[in-house]
Order: sequence, then C-alpha cells, then structure tokens
Amino acid sequence: MTNYRHGDLALIGIGKLPDKLEVSKSNVLMEGKSNTHTFDNGKFYPKITGQFIIGYLEATSNTHLFHAEHGKEIVGKLKKAKIQKGFYELRRQVEDTHEGMKPVVD
Repeated sequence: MTNYRHGDLALIGIGKLPDKLEVSKSNVLMEGKSNTHTFDNGKFYPKITGQFIIGYLEATSNTHLFHAEHGKEIVGKLKKAKIQKGFYELRRQVEDTHEGMKPVVD
C-alpha cells in the first residue's frame, strides 16, 4: 500500500474503508493554517477519530490532490499531485516537540 505526505496531511494506504461512512459533497480534505487541501475524482468520507484522524479518501485512477505548496504541476494558483488508486486514512501530521506532540501547521 502507498502512503503520501502532502504537507500537514498524511494519506495512509489501507486495505478497505471502515463501515458506516458517509460520503461528503465537499472536495476539501483539510483546512490548513493558510492553505486548503482539496482533491478531484474521488470520494471523501469525513470521520474525526481522536486528535489526528480526519477521515478517509477513496481514490480513483485519476485522483489528484491540490494545494498552494505541494505538487509538481501548476493549475491556476495551486499545485497538483496525482495519487494512486486505493483507500486512504487521512491524518493530520504531528511532530514531537519539547512541549509534547503537536499538529504540524502548514
């Protein structure tokens, strides 16, 4: 399974989606401090679990992530990154600081 780090968002490859998820009509995966993580051609299932899991993504063979700072191809004011088809758990990235575990702010 493939994993991706997209700034302060991690996509962790999983074998299947959890039961009882509801698909979102939004293309916004996560709001960063100054930038938003969005996608196309897939399904987002928001589900907050603990401090860091924010939901799940079902990616097709043509799913892309969009962000102002992360990606190779530029589309308008955003950068575009293609990801592999599959299921992903979406997690806020954290870092261990001298003050304890804290979310990474992008």
